Amino acid sequence: MIDKFVKNNSHEISIDYIQKVVCDYFDLPLELMKSKTRKREVVQARQLAMYFSKSFTKSSLSNIGMHCGGKDHATVLHACRIVNNLIETDKKFKAQVLIYTN
Repeated sequence: MIDKFVKNNSHEISIDYIQKVVCDYFDLPLELMKSKTRKREVVQARQLAMYFSKSFTKSSLSNIGMHCGGKDHATVLHACRIVNNLIETDKKFKAQVLIYTN
């Protein structure tokens, strides 16, 4: 997944682009990711989009949250902590997220 971000590093990566890549990867419609649903697969995609947005853009947490369905900055911070925790504890998840960074 990160490979798509790195390949397009010649121009600034936008939150919208990150959301599109994450939705394509999880085969979810963008509207569903931006919705208020709490289904696990949707929440995980949304959290990853927030994590990548924080990592690859210069956007504020509030701006990232606004793009992800009107979430506040605390939700974005929580999402980033969740993703970092999963990367540290779940080898399969870490492989999915970080496979192209090395």
